[in-house]
Amino acid sequence: MKMVVTSLLAVLLMVSCGTAEEETAEEATSVPSLPVDTLEIAGYIGEELGDSTNTFGILSDAEYHEGTGNILILDNGIGCIKEYTPSGDYIRQISRNGSGPGELSFATMEFFQMGGRTIAVNRMKQGFVVFNDSLDYEEELSLWPQNQPMQNVALTDSIFASYQPDFAEAGEGRFAMNRRIVLFSYGEEEYNLTLWEDSTELSMSDLISNPSFFITDFILGATLGGNEELVLFSLKEGDDYTIHAWYPDGSEAFIITMDLEPVPKTPEEIAEEKAYIEGFLGQMGGGDMGEFTPEPNRDMVMSVDIGPDGNIWVQRGTMEQPFFDIFDMEGTLIGHKVFSEPGWTWRFTMGSNGVLAWEDDPELGFQQLFMVQ
Repeated sequence: MKMVVTSLLAVLLMVSCGTAEEETAEEATSVPSLPVDTLEIAGYIGEELGDSTNTFGILSDAEYHEGTGNILILDNGIGCIKEYTPSGDYIRQISRNGSGPGELSFATMEFFQMGGRTIAVNRMKQGFVVFNDSLDYEEELSLWPQNQPMQNVALTDSIFASYQPDFAEAGEGRFAMNRRIVLFSYGEEEYNLTLWEDSTELSMSDLISNPSFFITDFILGATLGGNEELVLFSLKEGDDYTIHAWYPDGSEAFIITMDLEPVPKTPEEIAEEKAYIEGFLGQMGGGDMGEFTPEPNRDMVMSVDIGPDGNIWVQRGTMEQPFFDIFDMEGTLIGHKVFSEPGWTWRFTMGSNGVLAWEDDPELGFQQLFMVQ
């Protein structure tokens, strides 16, 4: 088990000196000397060897169940969700690999919870596989043959926000790659409202000569979070730290910006990212997309969400280890949190029950899920 032992003094050396005054969303252009808390590991699930209850094929997503407080882990390698107690004891397996009703497949990359339901996003089934509040199979919604919603966040029992990439023909051998943040009603194919969108037009030769654009800017180029109070969104770019916030009715709440210097990736980081993405594409059947070329700079923002303290947590990508800027729900910077383990593939999910963390590409060679205090 990896233990977190970073001292507060060492962490404070990572941030710039400044005043201790709180700054508004529009004024947060530097990193003041605000409190920095260390995120500590309280337990973990996962072993290198053992039975299938405590090992993972591909750990793709994890959340605390909103009803029971138990931990749900999506094991994409074997096409199921595993349920554990909050302390990490195995309870049961939900679903299995397959194409039948209620079954999951390798194309299930994420899930989210809404109105008591647990909703697995399955690409092969062109929609959602839905489980009820007892985690029993309820129904399937096959609504999106193309341009399926991604990174879904529940706002109410029936409304959710999504990042929806849209790849469409633009005529004369050109294609439009559109990106949107939209609001959907559960069970409806068409979205209700667009919160943000942009578009890039390119030819097939452009795409063939630079397939990395499709991956880094289109598929992996954004992060979405939020809850019943706010929708949060940021592009993942190496030269811009901007968080957009909307209220669930679609009206704009505020924009958070921070003026940070771009941080180049090291040659080792570029090589590791290249190997990881190309290996993942090969597993997904995308090996014919060509050579992947990572972006030269680290992303300013890795993820954004509402933390267990009810504040906005923005994971900054420019640090050697996972580092979070903490804003209140009005967009005022109030502190920072750090997770002492380095690595660019750490992922975090959070909610009222706490924070869960895992590495997509761990140095140990096998995945574990960590419960974080």
